[in-house]
Amino acid sequence: LLAKLAQRGHLFTYLDPAHDGLGISSSTNQAEGAINAGLRDMLRRHRGMPEHHQRRAVEWWLTIHALDPPEPGSFITPENYQPPAPAATPLDEAIGPATYDTGLTAEEGLWHRRGWAGRS
Repeated sequence: LLAKLAQRGHLFTYLDPAHDGLGISSSTNQAEGAINAGLRDMLRRHRGMPEHHQRRAVEWWLTIHALDPPEPGSFITPENYQPPAPAATPLDEAIGPATYDTGLTAEEGLWHRRGWAGRS
């Protein structure tokens, strides 16, 4: 693999005299330390996001860290000015005891007990 890359001219391009003055680095430390590390840190801090949110977060991170980032107001579209749709009215709940609820009952054994292991 290394021999093929060297034959194609992909390796050691910073040594080629034709590329003098272009500022080609001999390593990828700048990309690994500045760009990739920041992306990994952001994704690690927000690891609960679904995959499509992670993609949007990476796009946003790359946008705000660009050399010439666009103005934030340029992302606002006419659809953003539309008022939200009215919320649906809640359905009337049936009157009577709840089949499943969040309250505590004595039947579930959630009250304090006396003694040790049920003994008085």
